[in-house]
Amino acid sequence: MFRIIFVLLSAILSVCGFSNNNLGDIPICVPDDEGFINEWIVVGPFPSPQVEKELPDGSYHLGFYKDYLKSIGGEEKSIIQDGTVIKYKDENGRYVSVKAKKVVASKSGIVDLDAMFGHPDNVMAYAFCYIRSKEDQDVWFLLGSDDGVKVWVNGKLVHSNYVGRGLVLDQDKFKVRLHKGKNTVLVKVIDMVREWGFALRVLDEKAYAKVRKAQLERERLIDSKLPKEELLWPNGIENNPIKYEKQNVVKYGSWHPDAPLPISRGYSNVSVPTYFIHEALPEKSAGVAVVILPGGGYNDVWLDTEGHNIALVFAKKGITSLVLKYRKNTIGKDGKRPLPMDKYLPIVVDDAKQAIYILRSRAKELNIDPDKVGIGGFSAGGHLALSVCVSPHDRDRERYPNFVFFDLPMVVGGLRRTSNEG
Repeated sequence: MFRIIFVLLSAILSVCGFSNNNLGDIPICVPDDEGFINEWIVVGPFPSPQVEKELPDGSYHLGFYKDYLKSIGGEEKSIIQDGTVIKYKDENGRYVSVKAKKVVASKSGIVDLDAMFGHPDNVMAYAFCYIRSKEDQDVWFLLGSDDGVKVWVNGKLVHSNYVGRGLVLDQDKFKVRLHKGKNTVLVKVIDMVREWGFALRVLDEKAYAKVRKAQLERERLIDSKLPKEELLWPNGIENNPIKYEKQNVVKYGSWHPDAPLPISRGYSNVSVPTYFIHEALPEKSAGVAVVILPGGGYNDVWLDTEGHNIALVFAKKGITSLVLKYRKNTIGKDGKRPLPMDKYLPIVVDDAKQAIYILRSRAKELNIDPDKVGIGGFSAGGHLALSVCVSPHDRDRERYPNFVFFDLPMVVGGLRRTSNEG
């Protein structure tokens, strides 16, 4: 019976371009029917305290930046086996040893690091495995994580996303080149607070195309029900310091079943900001308007879950909303952001203030009171809303809010003035 099962599994893997040869104490990344990787070698936890000063890779958590694998060759060269011991120096200069162990993911492909290590905060762990490919091929990695994550394939950093978020499947999608034979995969996942874990699945071009086609059809239907997307700066942005070769890269997450929109999209590499205005139902209009700033760690902007969904609820309550897709400081392939935070923040504060101005300038058309225009946001959007409020405004009244709201605002080195004025 066992031989029959083994032969069937080998045949399935062969069709998918993967094979399951014995590699000792290191599991081979064998995708299941949905492409999920279910066996890993995991080592951790390592300290990942939040720091006040921005680190060289643009992050503020030490574990995201620091290479804890130096004792076995570093993140680009390490091979981690079941029982491998990693040594590092703690903050007191003492050596600490951490042993790796084999881990099996849940049926949905999730590796629950939080439960595995006793629910710590501000920590980091590594997960390692092999993929053996039958041929040279491009595949898609679909990755979900809580929180920030980096991925190396064959020693090359192929993905980096410094973000605070809850884990949902397929949040990040990126293409990876696999060589014929054995390929190494190393995943680093940091935890900020609360839950901690990740899930990775691998799809070939045909399987990914099928998933993508269904996704695009659903998106077109949803977008047809949303208000028109408009340019925040219709005359362009002179000397715009935020520029990307590939713009408006979309990532996908899951959504709450009771949410107005059955989709969750995060946009990175945003250099041209836009907005959407959701008008209040005329019979319920209270004359109040608000700029909504979705979160995403200043890396992405999650327009649906923390933008349109909120605006649709507000509209039913008589509140007009402007959902802002503001410029992003997206981490590049080198692990760094385009601008340091002190240079980037004034730029997005200007975007947010311009959104306030647009609502006031269209007050009559939108049936709103120009003295009842507020701003608010979620996570990084909450931080941005507060940054608008503490920025100089004595000569900027038309672009200053009458009220502010926020939900779990992200802290980035504390609030600060965003200009030398005032």
